[in-house]
Amino acid sequence: MSQIRKFSFVYDSAEDRLACDTEAADGGTARLWLTQRFCRNLVAAILPFLTRSVSAPAQEHQSLVQSWEQVAAMADFGKTPAVELAPEASAGLVQAAHLTPRENGLDVAFEFDGGEQLSIPLAFTEVRQMLSVMHRLHVAAEWPVDQWPAWISDPAAVAAPTQSVN
Repeated sequence: MSQIRKFSFVYDSAEDRLACDTEAADGGTARLWLTQRFCRNLVAAILPFLTRSVSAPAQEHQSLVQSWEQVAAMADFGKTPAVELAPEASAGLVQAAHLTPRENGLDVAFEFDGGEQLSIPLAFTEVRQMLSVMHRLHVAAEWPVDQWPAWISDPAAVAAPTQSVN
């Protein structure tokens, strides 16, 4: 199993799929195709890990705390250029993802074409960044966004303080 050191997502309208362009530690590149159904299942599987990673003082504050974490994760996002695929880059349709929790993150191993796997070790901040990009691409693709919590789809709105006037 190769370990990915860098990855980026793009939406391909001709394929109606997300492409996860990856760069391995040895410099090799690959394009992994993710279908809409796969993405929905992946998001549903990842969200509980983020919920457990943040302790809110009370359940009713969980969404607010998640929003703050999401806004903080996106503050440093976008400073790394996207992966550029080499002409000899391999490609494959992702069949499964295996999620392994770590103390401060999650390992995501994408399985494709005949059991090959590429693994991405992610800190929780990077998981949040990945989900934010995936959400934006879902919107751009006009895919359903009903599975996305508000703290990802519009974290600033959820995190904004409310004021009461008496």
